[in-house]
Amino acid sequence: MTKAKRAWRKANAYVRSGQHEKAIYWLSRTQAILDGERHQPHRLDGRDTGFLVGALVVAVALMVVRATAG
Repeated sequence: MTKAKRAWRKANAYVRSGQHEKAIYWLSRTQAILDGERHQPHRLDGRDTGFLVGALVVAVALMVVRATAG
């Protein structure tokens, strides 16, 4: 669940229970979260690519060994 959704649910719970000061706080917190910068997803970096290339080399080497042994 995202931070904004969590804050929105807290605000609604406080509205239903009649605790309006807390509801106002959580509604303003929800708005601040939504107005803030969005989190950018991480892309594959060199470390992940290197691992994939290494795994591919090992797989090809195993296939060559099996083909020559049989």
